[in-house]
Amino acid sequence: MALTITMNNLNFNISSGMNLAYMSTDTPIFPAAGGVYKFRFLIEVNYNIQSNPLITKTISFTQQITDDGKSLFNFSEIYKSIVTPQITASRNSDAPGGAIPLMKGNIHTLPIKASGTMNPISAGLLNELQGLESFKGVANVMTINFYEMFSAIPNGIPAKDITTLKTKKVFMFWGRGQEEEGVVIDFSPYVFTVAAPGKLLSSNYNIQNNLSKINIGKNEYHTISILNKCEINTSSLPEVIRIRYYDGADASGSVLGNITYKNVSANGGAYLSTIDTEFFYLFFGVGLENLQKLVIDGTNVAGTLPDSVAGGRDAIKSFTLFFEENGGATITSITYMFNVVNYCEEYDQSRLSYMNRFGAWEYITLNKERTDELNVKKEYVTTPITTQDNSSLLAFLPNAIDMAYPLDVAKQGKSTTSVSSAITTTMFTDYLNESEVEQIKDLMMSPQIHLLDGENAKALILETSSMKLKREKNRGLYQYELKFKFANPKFRTT
Repeated sequence: MALTITMNNLNFNISSGMNLAYMSTDTPIFPAAGGVYKFRFLIEVNYNIQSNPLITKTISFTQQITDDGKSLFNFSEIYKSIVTPQITASRNSDAPGGAIPLMKGNIHTLPIKASGTMNPISAGLLNELQGLESFKGVANVMTINFYEMFSAIPNGIPAKDITTLKTKKVFMFWGRGQEEEGVVIDFSPYVFTVAAPGKLLSSNYNIQNNLSKINIGKNEYHTISILNKCEINTSSLPEVIRIRYYDGADASGSVLGNITYKNVSANGGAYLSTIDTEFFYLFFGVGLENLQKLVIDGTNVAGTLPDSVAGGRDAIKSFTLFFEENGGATITSITYMFNVVNYCEEYDQSRLSYMNRFGAWEYITLNKERTDELNVKKEYVTTPITTQDNSSLLAFLPNAIDMAYPLDVAKQGKSTTSVSSAITTTMFTDYLNESEVEQIKDLMMSPQIHLLDGENAKALILETSSMKLKREKNRGLYQYELKFKFANPKFRTT
């Protein structure tokens, strides 16, 4: 007997991609001569819910077989139950083996401090000693076991045949598949190598000649995400991230300083080890506000903080980042250039973060008018305005009526039984170029949108379901109106 499994294993998988498994067997099945009874395929999906200490979970299910000895199963629904959009930093923000952190950290404000440890990097798996799995993290590695299951006698109970075991390993992260990708997605553009510098998993909207340009405010947070070195990505070498400050726009003028931090466990990450499976997906904090929170130790974090350069943070007009290996001798990623912009003081800025198709966070600041609207819905019941005590109103004497219906007391003839309220916020974009329009498109398709307010993030739901195009003639520029509501209402129903 032989079991054959064909699937997209030992490769990166996206949770909502085309995650198919083809199963076939040459085991004789009744009514074939000498065939077994009640045949089915048994599938066991094993994955980690915590890596330090290691805690695993198993999902088991069976799949019926067709007449030709084959079966097909789509794993996407199972994958989507194992990974989720990541809104908090991983527990590895403690040193490995450390105490339980006092609280989770906002993923946008990396680095976070927990149990006295500062870490600028977050891994893709959330380690949760409390056993809470509502948010599991953006990435996981699954070991999937396939067996044949049958009974040797007509009325017997099907049993697992361990001799037919076939094992597949799947590296999977949350994301959105696309039609043109097919089954096996090509992630080679996102792998860092010396010969062909790779891209991040985010901030790729405006790339020209291996240079990505991003606008950011001097006090705004920003994170990036990368594919780390791992068991199936042995050529990726993201050892060090280097940030370089300039006193001119577009990385021009004089260099004001550098800062580097290493991809090591002491910083919350890991590298050059194929056994750190869930660390194949990493988040880094790279905005000037993120970098200012770093602690310079000269080893794992070195260089100059933004506020410590000559002239302070206000002197920084742009900064670049890229990844290096071999102690900084070789650049293995393309360069990302951030221009520090001054927003119009006439309007409030709305910094939005949204999850892209790779489970990474993208950022856009809407520097235009924003209006908030409070909508209140009430439910009523009509109630008697006098007492029901017949004895006091038997003769409707004046004194009795005054007691039951005093003239100086508010009469609640209609009572409010329920009050629910919702705040909607409408934001308007500036006139956008083509690359910024692509951001709005991804924003509309994102399942997780956050409004960043200093250290806090508030989840939003985008109610705009179509793009209202406002185009200035002959300028090729676009403007959009976006309406949101808060996913977690500020006021509860009473």
